[in-house]
Amino acid sequence: MKPDYPYHVNLHEHRLVYELLKRKLRTAIVQKVITRLRAKDLRHIFYTLHREKPQPGQIPSLEMMTQTRESFLYMAVFASIYRCAHRGDFKANMDIEAVMFAWDYFCETFPGHIRERRPFGRIRPANFDEAWVIAEAMQTGLVELQYCFRCHHNFLVTYCTRYQPVCQVCALKSKNKRGI
Repeated sequence: MKPDYPYHVNLHEHRLVYELLKRKLRTAIVQKVITRLRAKDLRHIFYTLHREKPQPGQIPSLEMMTQTRESFLYMAVFASIYRCAHRGDFKANMDIEAVMFAWDYFCETFPGHIRERRPFGRIRPANFDEAWVIAEAMQTGLVELQYCFRCHHNFLVTYCTRYQPVCQVCALKSKNKRGI
């Protein structure tokens, strides 16, 4: 008996589309992952799930997310959760299930602080799009999670920002001590 592989693949992809769009990932990003569905179909599924149109505009960038030192702290928390949840080498491939788990856990950890629309607060990633961008940046090497031996926290090094690649926890502590 010959197994019906396309059915199983389609079933997995449709479940993945549902899970990604349920978290309001932009349809342009979903279309990069699931190439079998048209953009029109993805927008229709998004509307069916949320009773609103998908958010238009550009995909968030790391430069926009790293405007304040405080945002680095929350991004490091998300990146740490993602790294722990990822099965295998996170630089080799992106584990979509791990991104979804990390986002769900991050939302549970900071329940009243996640905003899906502007204006965003200092807690970044502010939505699943930004979480996805962080996970992609970890895979490509634009973002690196390092360990601080002074304060014993993970910190995020972003190679596309104006801030020095230092531990943001220690930097904020020294800033508060100086009274700036």
